Amino acid sequence: MDCPSCDKTLASERGMRQHHAMAHDTPLPNRTCVDCGSEFHDPKSRRKYCSSCDPNVGRNNGNWSDAKETAVCRTCGTSFEYYPSEKDGVYCKKCILAADGLLPDNPAERNRIETQCTYCGTVMSVVPSRIDNSKQGVFCTRTCHGAWLSKHVVGPNHHQWEGGTIDYGGSWWRVRRRALTRDNYRCQQCGRPREELGRNPDVHHIERVRDFEDPREAHTLSNVISLCRSCHQHVEAGNIPSPSRNSEG
Repeated sequence: MDCPSCDKTLASERGMRQHHAMAHDTPLPNRTCVDCGSEFHDPKSRRKYCSSCDPNVGRNNGNWSDAKETAVCRTCGTSFEYYPSEKDGVYCKKCILAADGLLPDNPAERNRIETQCTYCGTVMSVVPSRIDNSKQGVFCTRTCHGAWLSKHVVGPNHHQWEGGTIDYGGSWWRVRRRALTRDNYRCQQCGRPREELGRNPDVHHIERVRDFEDPREAHTLSNVISLCRSCHQHVEAGNIPSPSRNSEG
């Protein structure tokens, strides 16, 4: 089969079409318009009409970018553009928005009440449910909410509060170094080494320091293990069990 754009001969029609699309940067027609009979190319070989005859494209589509029409507003007399498929060209957008009762009420704007931002005191209009469903208050911006949280949801007021900071004591750093050396600076859960992590692994207490009357009693090699930051977070959250050490090194 000969290529219509050059002298090359191909063994099959499929090969000729592939050659033409790649060598001449133009796909050959594969469809015939049922309206005008012209040939055209459709990548999915589904269309029945060419672009000129398709009733859903171009000027035949009411939402075509150039299909707008111009009319004169009956209220203010200004000219405006509109899509015939959307509405009749009677009133401009400005007059429609200004007309009372012409547009339906927005349910979100009904029965709003005024209140003050819990943090900065700015007066704002909100729906009643926003006040009824709030346990912390009502805020005008996320910045105010964040500032309020930083001031009030700390220490004993925080849901993860467990008694404050703990003095680990000087022996902790010595045990930590020994644990890293024992574990070859490698996460004992996933096996990734320090070189891959880009930092030293964390050293995790198998039994929590907070559970000991004397924090120094928690700092034994049998109670600590090296974990990468990701595995450490999963262990702390209870998503995976903590690896254990059976004896001190």
